[in-house]
Amino acid sequence: MAVSLVLLSFPTEQASAFAEHQSPAIPTQQAKRASPYVGSAMAVLATLEQAQVLPPEGSREADRIIQSVIQLQSAFATSTDGGLQDFAHRAVTAKHGENTSTVLERFRSSGWTADMLEALADADLPTTVEERQQLTTGLRQFNLSVDDFTRLMQLVKDSRSALAARGNTFEEIYTSRRNAMPGAGGR
Repeated sequence: MAVSLVLLSFPTEQASAFAEHQSPAIPTQQAKRASPYVGSAMAVLATLEQAQVLPPEGSREADRIIQSVIQLQSAFATSTDGGLQDFAHRAVTAKHGENTSTVLERFRSSGWTADMLEALADADLPTTVEERQQLTTGLRQFNLSVDDFTRLMQLVKDSRSALAARGNTFEEIYTSRRNAMPGAGGR
Protein backbone atom coordinates (compact mmCIF):
# COMPACT_ATOMS: atom_id res chain seq x y z
CA MET A 1 0.00 0.00 0.00
CA ALA A 2 1.93 2.97 -1.32
CA VAL A 3 -0.06 5.66 0.46
CA SER A 4 0.38 4.01 3.86
CA LEU A 5 3.68 5.78 4.47
CA VAL A 6 2.03 9.12 3.82
CA LEU A 7 -0.89 8.18 6.06
CA LEU A 8 1.41 7.53 8.98
CA SER A 9 2.16 11.24 9.14
CA PHE A 10 -1.50 12.27 9.49
CA PRO A 11 -2.16 12.18 13.23
CA THR A 12 0.05 15.13 14.14
CA GLU A 13 -0.66 17.12 10.99
CA GLN A 14 -4.37 16.37 11.12
CA ALA A 15 -4.75 17.33 14.76
CA SER A 16 -2.90 20.57 14.10
CA ALA A 17 -5.01 21.37 11.05
CA PHE A 18 -8.22 20.88 12.97
CA ALA A 19 -7.00 22.55 16.13
CA GLU A 20 -6.38 25.74 14.13
CA HIS A 21 -10.07 26.00 13.38
CA GLN A 22 -11.45 25.08 16.80
CA SER A 23 -11.74 27.10 19.95
CA PRO A 24 -8.47 27.20 21.91
CA ALA A 25 -10.27 26.53 25.21
CA ILE A 26 -9.21 22.96 26.02
CA PRO A 27 -6.18 21.64 24.08
CA THR A 28 -6.39 18.08 25.43
CA GLN A 29 -9.97 17.74 24.27
CA GLN A 30 -9.05 19.05 20.83
CA ALA A 31 -6.53 16.26 20.31
CA LYS A 32 -9.07 13.66 21.44
CA ARG A 33 -11.79 15.13 19.21
CA ALA A 34 -9.43 15.20 16.25
CA SER A 35 -8.90 11.44 16.40
CA PRO A 36 -12.10 10.52 14.50
CA TYR A 37 -11.19 13.14 11.90
CA VAL A 38 -7.75 11.57 11.47
CA GLY A 39 -9.16 8.11 10.93
CA SER A 40 -11.86 9.28 8.56
CA ALA A 41 -9.35 11.22 6.41
CA MET A 42 -7.12 8.16 6.32
CA ALA A 43 -10.10 6.01 5.33
CA VAL A 44 -10.99 8.35 2.46
CA LEU A 45 -7.45 8.12 1.10
CA ALA A 46 -7.37 4.34 1.55
CA THR A 47 -10.69 4.03 -0.29
CA LEU A 48 -9.47 6.20 -3.16
CA GLU A 49 -6.30 4.14 -3.29
CA GLN A 50 -8.24 0.86 -3.36
CA ALA A 51 -10.30 2.24 -6.24
CA GLN A 52 -7.00 3.09 -7.96
CA VAL A 53 -7.96 6.70 -8.71
CA LEU A 54 -5.21 8.55 -6.83
CA PRO A 55 -2.46 10.29 -8.79
CA PRO A 56 1.11 8.99 -8.40
CA GLU A 57 2.36 9.13 -4.83
CA GLY A 58 4.68 12.04 -4.14
CA SER A 59 3.37 14.14 -7.01
CA ARG A 60 2.17 17.68 -6.38
CA GLU A 61 -1.31 16.58 -7.37
CA ALA A 62 -1.27 13.73 -4.82
CA ASP A 63 -0.06 16.09 -2.11
CA ARG A 64 -2.83 18.57 -2.97
CA ILE A 65 -5.45 15.81 -2.77
CA ILE A 66 -4.20 14.74 0.65
CA GLN A 67 -4.41 18.35 1.81
CA SER A 68 -7.89 18.67 0.29
CA VAL A 69 -9.18 15.56 2.09
CA ILE A 70 -7.99 16.96 5.41
CA GLN A 71 -8.91 20.60 4.91
CA LEU A 72 -12.29 20.05 3.23
CA GLN A 73 -13.31 17.83 6.13
CA SER A 74 -12.29 20.58 8.52
CA ALA A 75 -14.02 23.26 6.47
CA PHE A 76 -17.36 21.48 6.27
CA ALA A 77 -17.22 20.15 9.85
CA THR A 78 -16.05 23.24 11.71
CA SER A 79 -16.60 26.34 9.61
CA THR A 80 -19.29 28.79 10.58
CA ASP A 81 -19.29 30.25 7.07
CA GLY A 82 -22.91 30.50 5.93
CA GLY A 83 -22.21 29.84 2.25
CA LEU A 84 -20.28 26.66 3.00
CA GLN A 85 -22.80 25.36 5.52
CA ASP A 86 -25.76 26.18 3.25
CA PHE A 87 -24.11 24.29 0.39
CA ALA A 88 -23.48 21.24 2.61
CA HIS A 89 -27.03 21.33 3.96
CA ARG A 90 -28.53 21.54 0.46
CA ALA A 91 -26.30 18.69 -0.77
CA VAL A 92 -27.22 16.38 2.09
CA THR A 93 -30.92 17.30 1.90
CA ALA A 94 -30.99 16.49 -1.82
CA LYS A 95 -29.58 13.02 -1.15
CA HIS A 96 -30.93 12.13 2.30
CA GLY A 97 -34.07 14.24 2.77
CA GLU A 98 -35.47 13.96 6.26
CA ASN A 99 -32.26 12.31 7.53
CA THR A 100 -30.24 15.45 6.82
CA SER A 101 -29.68 16.49 10.42
CA THR A 102 -28.57 12.97 11.41
CA VAL A 103 -26.09 12.78 8.51
CA LEU A 104 -24.67 16.22 9.31
CA GLU A 105 -24.41 15.56 13.06
CA ARG A 106 -22.64 12.25 12.46
CA PHE A 107 -20.21 13.94 10.08
CA ARG A 108 -19.44 16.77 12.50
CA SER A 109 -18.79 14.40 15.38
CA SER A 110 -16.99 11.62 13.49
CA GLY A 111 -15.50 13.14 10.36
CA TRP A 112 -16.05 12.03 6.78
CA THR A 113 -18.80 9.51 6.20
CA ALA A 114 -19.75 7.81 2.94
CA ASP A 115 -23.13 9.58 3.14
CA MET A 116 -21.50 13.01 3.39
CA LEU A 117 -18.90 12.38 0.70
CA GLU A 118 -21.44 11.03 -1.77
CA ALA A 119 -23.90 13.86 -1.07
CA LEU A 120 -21.21 16.47 -1.69
CA ALA A 121 -19.99 14.62 -4.79
CA ASP A 122 -23.51 14.53 -6.23
CA ALA A 123 -24.29 18.16 -5.39
CA ASP A 124 -24.54 20.69 -8.14
CA LEU A 125 -21.98 23.44 -7.72
CA PRO A 126 -23.40 26.93 -7.52
CA THR A 127 -23.83 28.42 -10.96
CA THR A 128 -24.31 32.10 -10.31
CA VAL A 129 -21.26 34.24 -9.67
CA GLU A 130 -22.67 35.33 -6.31
CA GLU A 131 -23.34 31.76 -5.10
CA ARG A 132 -19.94 30.57 -6.27
CA GLN A 133 -18.27 33.50 -4.50
CA GLN A 134 -19.96 32.49 -1.23
CA LEU A 135 -18.51 28.99 -1.54
CA THR A 136 -15.12 30.41 -2.55
CA THR A 137 -15.02 32.67 0.51
CA GLY A 138 -15.70 29.78 2.91
CA LEU A 139 -13.14 27.51 1.27
CA ARG A 140 -10.47 30.20 1.13
CA GLN A 141 -10.47 30.34 4.95
CA PHE A 142 -9.08 26.78 4.82
CA ASN A 143 -6.55 27.45 2.03
CA LEU A 144 -8.81 25.74 -0.50
CA SER A 145 -10.42 26.62 -3.80
CA VAL A 146 -13.57 25.47 -5.55
CA ASP A 147 -11.22 23.57 -7.89
CA ASP A 148 -9.82 21.63 -4.90
CA PHE A 149 -13.36 20.73 -3.87
CA THR A 150 -14.33 19.76 -7.42
CA ARG A 151 -11.21 17.62 -7.87
CA LEU A 152 -11.81 15.64 -4.67
CA MET A 153 -15.49 15.14 -5.44
CA GLN A 154 -14.60 13.89 -8.92
CA LEU A 155 -12.29 11.33 -7.28
CA VAL A 156 -15.19 10.19 -5.09
CA LYS A 157 -17.33 9.76 -8.23
CA ASP A 158 -14.50 7.96 -10.04
CA SER A 159 -14.01 5.70 -7.01
CA ARG A 160 -17.68 4.88 -6.92
CA SER A 161 -17.57 3.83 -10.58
CA ALA A 162 -14.32 1.87 -10.25
CA LEU A 163 -15.49 0.03 -7.15
CA ALA A 164 -18.92 -0.70 -8.68
CA ALA A 165 -17.18 -2.27 -11.69
CA ARG A 166 -15.60 -4.71 -9.21
CA GLY A 167 -18.93 -5.46 -7.50
CA ASN A 168 -18.40 -3.16 -4.50
CA THR A 169 -19.99 0.04 -3.33
CA PHE A 170 -18.14 3.14 -2.19
CA GLU A 171 -20.01 2.97 1.11
CA GLU A 172 -19.00 -0.61 1.94
CA ILE A 173 -15.34 -0.09 1.07
CA TYR A 174 -15.19 3.24 2.92
CA THR A 175 -16.92 1.73 5.97
CA SER A 176 -14.51 -1.21 6.00
CA ARG A 177 -11.52 1.13 5.75
CA ARG A 178 -12.98 3.49 8.36
CA ASN A 179 -13.52 0.69 10.87
CA ALA A 180 -9.82 -0.20 10.61
CA MET A 181 -8.65 3.36 11.35
CA PRO A 182 -8.07 5.32 14.58
CA GLY A 183 -11.15 6.74 16.24
CA ALA A 184 -13.58 4.33 14.59
CA GLY A 185 -15.38 3.75 17.88
CA GLY A 186 -17.17 0.65 16.60
CA ARG A 187 -18.61 2.32 13.48
